[in-house]
Amino acid sequence: MIDYLSLIYAVFISSVVQITIYFFIKFLISKGINSNYFAEQKIHEGEVPRVGGLLFLLSFLITFLFIKIDYLLLILPLLFGSLIIFLFSFYEDLKQSLSPYFRLIILFIGSFVFVFFTKLPDINVSLLLLIKDYEIIKFLLFILSLMLLMNGFNFIDGLNGLSSFNFLSINSSVLYVGYFYNDIFIVNLSALIIIFAVSVFLLNFPFGKIFLGDSGSYIYALFSGALVIYLFQRHSQLPTLLAMVILSYPITEMLFSIFRKIFLKHSPLKPDVNHLHHLIFKKLHGNLRSRNNRASLIMLPFCIIPFLLTYFSINYNLNDNFLKFIVYVTFYIVCYLVLFQSIKSTNSDL
Repeated sequence: MIDYLSLIYAVFISSVVQITIYFFIKFLISKGINSNYFAEQKIHEGEVPRVGGLLFLLSFLITFLFIKIDYLLLILPLLFGSLIIFLFSFYEDLKQSLSPYFRLIILFIGSFVFVFFTKLPDINVSLLLLIKDYEIIKFLLFILSLMLLMNGFNFIDGLNGLSSFNFLSINSSVLYVGYFYNDIFIVNLSALIIIFAVSVFLLNFPFGKIFLGDSGSYIYALFSGALVIYLFQRHSQLPTLLAMVILSYPITEMLFSIFRKIFLKHSPLKPDVNHLHHLIFKKLHGNLRSRNNRASLIMLPFCIIPFLLTYFSINYNLNDNFLKFIVYVTFYIVCYLVLFQSIKSTNSDL
């Protein structure tokens, strides 16, 4: 259980630390000390510190200095895995010098640390029942899933607030399911994560004072995957494919992007500006910040629908989760193709 007076104190301390770090970084930028970030997918003006992951993770770590929470040993693998991934990806945010293959190695190591020391849920999908007798395959499957999820989050990151909207939706889904089953641990942990994610979100949207960066996207993804693993391990009655529903947006973005790039004979490891949120951004008019924020708001349904599907599943129909996921994917693809064709037609008329 959480001591709520200690929680309030921890939130206050974390907020002070976040604000202090933010202004310290702004001071460094004013003195000409910055990362000079450049990427093909960059759709903002000026130098914006990519420290959202730092603020979130630091807030989370500080919290455990001031509050006493049950199952701390259960969370330690998540913290260690997160630190491994964060340290290298934060360096990448500053220097943009790590190769895609090296980043994949770091994601593997961080995921390995978390999965190896965490009790994993059973997989109750008929096509995968054979792996129940092969722990190593199950182990590698969870690592691969976390790595793909982290890349999916990284694909999403590009608009003010979009990755945070998605992260808050996933955590809200887990929070609701935990509340439905009266799981105090899940409720407390997801509530803490939401609190610190909101504070980062307010610095990111709508004014873009900070960005998550690769480090923030990876940490958000690992925390999302960890929460889902904790939830399903503690409640074996939940169908495994419900996890796909909860994580529909980053999974869909990741799968569609990989197949799209392979079809176009592009490397899946190289970023581009042809994700759905980029297409919406291209269709809008106005200055960069206005287009950025409006595109993020237009993308909100893709973040909210998984939560609504989860709510429907828990209250009315716990089955047919693969069908729900396919419906979501179909909705995404139809929107993408319609928008892509619209942009293509507009460009051909110019």
